Amino acid sequence: MGRRQKYRSLDEKASAQRKSNLKYSRSPHGKIVLSAYRASTHLRKHRTTPIKPLPDSLPLVPLPTPRQLELYHSPLPTHSHLFSEALRFPDALDESDLARWKTEPPFEGDSDDTDPHSESYIRFTRSLTEVMHGIRLREQNQRDAKLREELLSQGQEGMLQSLRHEVLKMSQVWRRVERLENEGFYDPYHQPREYAMLRLYLHWLARTICHLYYLKFIVE
Repeated sequence: MGRRQKYRSLDEKASAQRKSNLKYSRSPHGKIVLSAYRASTHLRKHRTTPIKPLPDSLPLVPLPTPRQLELYHSPLPTHSHLFSEALRFPDALDESDLARWKTEPPFEGDSDDTDPHSESYIRFTRSLTEVMHGIRLREQNQRDAKLREELLSQGQEGMLQSLRHEVLKMSQVWRRVERLENEGFYDPYHQPREYAMLRLYLHWLARTICHLYYLKFIVE
């Protein structure tokens, strides 16, 4: 090690220190340290920036109806293997023939001519219901992830505005489908599968309306 550099004045010492700092900042190690310092400073500033909290529910939208809340809190068939498979693996089951049950009722005609009171028909309808619940929940989870991304890109006001439009539109669909049920469009005795799918459609309309109304996609 060499001798410590001696300076004739404070100005000369300060000038030498500035040159040394400039040289270090241009070195590879100095550039890394400076970059880390700037990132740390930016993070501290970002954390101290006040963020407007999201409301507990969607503003300017009517409360969900008692029946919607009842269906929203209704349990799903989580005990079912078919439900779990449809929820976790999009390609685990053949979903090519399920599109008719995803559209707004009335549904496209069912081609199954089996006796609707036979054991095989009842068993298939029950399996279909479990699969559809799994698919719907999987789609909800995918939608939640997309909404969280849109919240970051659109901002709070833009997100809440688009959700308002969507919930109001879904509420109109709810009224149409509930009217079909109340008017007995599908007879539960002669058309048990269509009736079951109509009720499932209402179930997921209610779940989605309440899920969006209470902004559950933020935390779930």
